[in-house]
Amino acid sequence: MKARNEIRVAGGRSREIVLTREIDAPRELVFSLWTEPEHLMKWWGPHHCSASSVSVDLREGGAWRHCILGLDGKEYWSRGRYVEISPPERLVFTFAWENDAGKPEHEMCVTVELEERGEGTRLTFRKRELPSDTEFKLQSEGWREALDKAAAYAEAAVKRRK
Repeated sequence: MKARNEIRVAGGRSREIVLTREIDAPRELVFSLWTEPEHLMKWWGPHHCSASSVSVDLREGGAWRHCILGLDGKEYWSRGRYVEISPPERLVFTFAWENDAGKPEHEMCVTVELEERGEGTRLTFRKRELPSDTEFKLQSEGWREALDKAAAYAEAAVKRRK
């Protein structure tokens, strides 16, 4: 797995995270990591978190909702809707953290683009419209770690198939 982390702020108050990964796994497999609950359960969340609940209604306009557990056992729920599903090259969805009352807060937009690179895949992750500099910093690190987990999981799956 070759990681290239590019994190940038785009245009004034608009905050955008951009991360890329070179993953030694076929594009179809990498796409399924983002769309199939059994895969999402294995990698969703930063290193110190585990996914405890994943639901996916994979259709444009369909909802998703996931929960990650922190080391302290605290639940962090997020949800959104699928905006664009173009297997196996592109996935666009909204993302919002839920507050303690279970209501979504600030909505952001995530785009995942997958490009074939020989037998591997270049993954480009973009998350726009982060609400604050603090959230930008926290999510940049969290998504960097989550993508590390996703890449390692995909590469291990390829090795098991051989």
